[in-house]
Amino acid sequence: MSKLGFIRRFEPVTSERLIEKAVETAEWIEQYAHEEGDTKYWDVLPGKEQAGSFLLKETGIYGGAPGVALFFLRLYAVTNDEKYLNNAKAGVNYAISKYRGAEDFVSNAEFLPGAEIGFLNGPAGGAFAASKLFEVTGEKKYKDYALKVTDDLIDAAHEEDGKLFWYGEYGIIGEGSLILYLVDAYETYGVQRFIDAAYKGAKYIVSKREEAPNGGYRWYAMDTEKFPTIGKPGGYFPGFEYGAAGSGYILAEVYEHTKDPELLETAKGAAQYIRSVAVYSDDQEAALVPYNDTYLQGLFYLGVCQGPVGTSRLFYKLYEITIDESYKKFILQLTNGILATGAPAKHSEGYWRTNCYCCGAAGMLEHFIHLHKLTGNGAYVQAAKDAAETLVGESTYDSLKKYTNWYTQWNRHEPWKSEAYTGLYHGSAGCASSLLALAQYLKEGKFGPSYLEDPYHDLY
Repeated sequence: MSKLGFIRRFEPVTSERLIEKAVETAEWIEQYAHEEGDTKYWDVLPGKEQAGSFLLKETGIYGGAPGVALFFLRLYAVTNDEKYLNNAKAGVNYAISKYRGAEDFVSNAEFLPGAEIGFLNGPAGGAFAASKLFEVTGEKKYKDYALKVTDDLIDAAHEEDGKLFWYGEYGIIGEGSLILYLVDAYETYGVQRFIDAAYKGAKYIVSKREEAPNGGYRWYAMDTEKFPTIGKPGGYFPGFEYGAAGSGYILAEVYEHTKDPELLETAKGAAQYIRSVAVYSDDQEAALVPYNDTYLQGLFYLGVCQGPVGTSRLFYKLYEITIDESYKKFILQLTNGILATGAPAKHSEGYWRTNCYCCGAAGMLEHFIHLHKLTGNGAYVQAAKDAAETLVGESTYDSLKKYTNWYTQWNRHEPWKSEAYTGLYHGSAGCASSLLALAQYLKEGKFGPSYLEDPYHDLY
């Protein structure tokens, strides 16, 4: 039976429809804006005091103004409407106005201080958004701010025996993302100091590797018995945001500029470890990787943070460097693993009702776009359209105000909390931003602006 195209709400997705939903989301976010001169920020969680808590700073890219600014920058790229560019500027201006200097890379947090000052929650996120604005506008103040933050984060680091670190928390959710930021800043501005610091940071990550039981390398990510949502020992993770895939990916990114064989060898070791703990379908066409390799081996995240979307990024980078088809094959196995679960339409323990980029369908949607660009296989662009339809179906629409937003159960351990965040990585801005990515891809074959830790932008 054909789709219900005679009722607008149920029409198949088109670029125009996706853009329309993103505009409605922008209108919803704007009602929670606070303007101060030429700056603007948006409530992280409208109606509740959550700003400043873990990953929810108003100045952070994960849930705050710089992330929302990137959403508006994507909306500007698709619509050419100057008001969205002005909103992007205002959001980054807010981060600039709140920046105190190197002291913003110092944390008194009792748990995961590296995450407090890292890319997702600290000043570097705003600096990355500023660089994206500089590329679009050419306005020197955004370049100057990015360079200032980059110099400050290097100055705030500790160096021992040629290795650089801040609090010793090297995952992407922590300060490891600062190394990725340094690589991006070097690629953008060509300052040798930036890649030199990134190299020293990479050497620190190498020094923390451990030989995995079945071969390859893994990293002890954190004292998980202290983690509020885990509460038991077992700090080894295969995944991206705080696991081996992320550590290996950082090393591979730095290797491209330094050609230090130890970095590449260690990144390959991370991939070896991941493949050794993966679970494969009988026909070997699909694979999933457990959340943790010391407990909960039957829990499989499916998104960016600890699922196939993020984990595949290490393998794409290794494929790009080595042209070894086995890495590309594993990307396809991981992607087929997502689809074999029935996601994004079907939910499971590792893909709970989290409507966001970090661990939900929005991240899957962008991944499927990349897989279509990588392979030319029409099944993946169809998967992207299916993900978009799932996202639109999960959205909440106010027909009177013409607002669209998404409620999400962000924390897997608190399924009773369903709340509407505004932000990029875990809120409505991220969901709408992924719809814009598909709209732009369908219309022009383009993608962007991309996010820091997404290597697939090299395909476009």
